[in-house]
Amino acid sequence: MTVDFFKVSALEKLIGFLGRHFGPPRLFLLAAGWILALGVWGMVARNYLPMEHKLRWEIPLELRAPLYAKFDSGWYLSIIEWGYGPPPPIGRPSNHAFFPLYPLTAKVLRDTFAMDGFHAGLIVSYLCFFLAAALFLREGIARLGERDAWRSVAFLLLFPTAFFFAAMYAESMELLFALLAFRDARRGETLRAGLWAALMGLTRAFALTIGPALFFAALEASGFRGLRRYLRAALLGAVPIVVVLLWVFGMGYFKHEPGLYFRSLEGWHRGANPIAGLQSFFTVFYDHARLGDLGRDFTLALDYAMVLLFAGIGVYQAVRRHWSDVAWTACAIGLPVTTGLSGGIPRFFVVIYPASFALAEATRNAPRARIAAWVLSGALLLACAARFVNWQWVA
Repeated sequence: MTVDFFKVSALEKLIGFLGRHFGPPRLFLLAAGWILALGVWGMVARNYLPMEHKLRWEIPLELRAPLYAKFDSGWYLSIIEWGYGPPPPIGRPSNHAFFPLYPLTAKVLRDTFAMDGFHAGLIVSYLCFFLAAALFLREGIARLGERDAWRSVAFLLLFPTAFFFAAMYAESMELLFALLAFRDARRGETLRAGLWAALMGLTRAFALTIGPALFFAALEASGFRGLRRYLRAALLGAVPIVVVLLWVFGMGYFKHEPGLYFRSLEGWHRGANPIAGLQSFFTVFYDHARLGDLGRDFTLALDYAMVLLFAGIGVYQAVRRHWSDVAWTACAIGLPVTTGLSGGIPRFFVVIYPASFALAEATRNAPRARIAAWVLSGALLLACAARFVNWQWVA
């Protein structure tokens, strides 16, 4: 009886420790079940739905690849297995357009445990997502209370491109560092917030968008007054921007071509400067509308619908005076528009987690609207995931 008592007591202590630091067990089970459900759906979509399965890789690589390792996962795999190679021929894309932290972290796992590169990348994604989910729920409880925090989790998991958190992509790592950076910025822990912001800057170029938002988040911290308060906020906001630029130009410097990053982007026909990007964004929209593509392919309409949705969310955040959230939403809209990345908007926006808080707060007294939003978003999630695993679409 005594031994059983100590076993139960130890188990309770372990559950309490995990709950304090990694979120409640039901959150872990929800996240794990969500990943498993996406896997089951991906298998059904791949093998049983009447959809064409396109092939973009050679058969041996295709057979190695997990369901949610497609498109850019191949570029990450090349970095994991071979590193960054020499500059490509003019007009050709290359892995030099991808930031290093996610693939090099996976490379450590691969080399240490002799793992397949795809599996190492997925483990990094899963680990980052589980940690991020706990931080997300904790911030939601602080902002909205427990009931609306759990509703925010539903909005996050049902986002049309949320499957990228369980894919061999860097989105889950980016979400984790964003949550850590904003948390510590508001707490006044400048050095730690700067560290997370720098790591996010090494994860993706999209980290440029959090600079102004971190500035406003740092202003919310207590214990700082006068010029010191604004200087601290400005320095913190500059960290992700500086780190992104250091990688962009530093990588080119070491490859003896300072503009290599931008030439790699041009290989995907993306705007390498704001004017060209802005022109490309609206030209592509006009062409799709003129040819009727928006009506034939819902994913094309989704790109532009996301801009309208997040513009509305930004207005709501401004009315609620959530200035840090407003800054991130505005910059997140501005970056793809000025770089011509209309095709990547739904994936870029999935990491802007304050949008889930805004949607939960806005539908607090509108349960029917909230359920309708979940049903619509969940249906889009299934449709987008099915097209992704069949090589038909990438956000």
